[in-house]
Amino acid sequence: MKIIILAAGMGTRLGALTSNTPKSLIDLGDGRTLLETQLKSIEESKVIDEVVIVIGYCGEQIEAKMKKYKNQGMKIKTIYNPFYEISNNLMSLWLAKSEMNEDFLITNGDNLFEKEAFSGLVKDCKNGVFLTISKKDSYNDDDMKVIMDRTIEKVSKKIPEKDANAESVGLVLVSGERSREAFKASLEELARDKEYINRFWLEVFNRMIEKGAAILPYEINGSEMWTEVDFHGDLLEMMKSLNQKKLESLEEKSTPKSD
Repeated sequence: MKIIILAAGMGTRLGALTSNTPKSLIDLGDGRTLLETQLKSIEESKVIDEVVIVIGYCGEQIEAKMKKYKNQGMKIKTIYNPFYEISNNLMSLWLAKSEMNEDFLITNGDNLFEKEAFSGLVKDCKNGVFLTISKKDSYNDDDMKVIMDRTIEKVSKKIPEKDANAESVGLVLVSGERSREAFKASLEELARDKEYINRFWLEVFNRMIEKGAAILPYEINGSEMWTEVDFHGDLLEMMKSLNQKKLESLEEKSTPKSD
């Protein structure tokens, strides 16, 4: 199984933190970057054997960081998006279209998932296009909201909060030759339309739905299984959560086992 990570963006909402560094290489306070923490979960999931990273802004820094993992035997390659300053991640995904010759996952470079999110999605879902979602009490303007019944009906930040049933968490599985070909065909159509140059890659699903394809939801618990970094507050919460898990792990290891 292959995973495509979209990490070409400039991360401007984090201000000075990304003035000379891509968002995915922000240090999370434990000696590992956001991307490295993501790679750890990918490796521990044991369902992904190849990583493709689409880079752009400060891409040479990501390539330099990945050399260590390549030397350790991890199968990683990078694809450069030269249009990262004037396009959004739909075009980054289009540049990776040649990698879609087998079942694949897609995620963003600013997401973190527990290993169980990857393994559960791959093991539970076969032959289809599966959009990972999470439900919560309310949604805001920045959430990638979802309207759904048994299948996904629409994915967009512009969906009114009152109409949203869930939130897309930025992880997708495309499984089976028929699904892969339908996905690539819709991606190609959007890439050829100038109106979509600066759109999110999740627009592919809206196009597929328009053409009659069934996009299936796969639900995970947001507070436990995934997190995303867009703003400073997101970063602080992520660092706090990772440090808490590290402390709990150390406490567990230091607690004497009873006979």
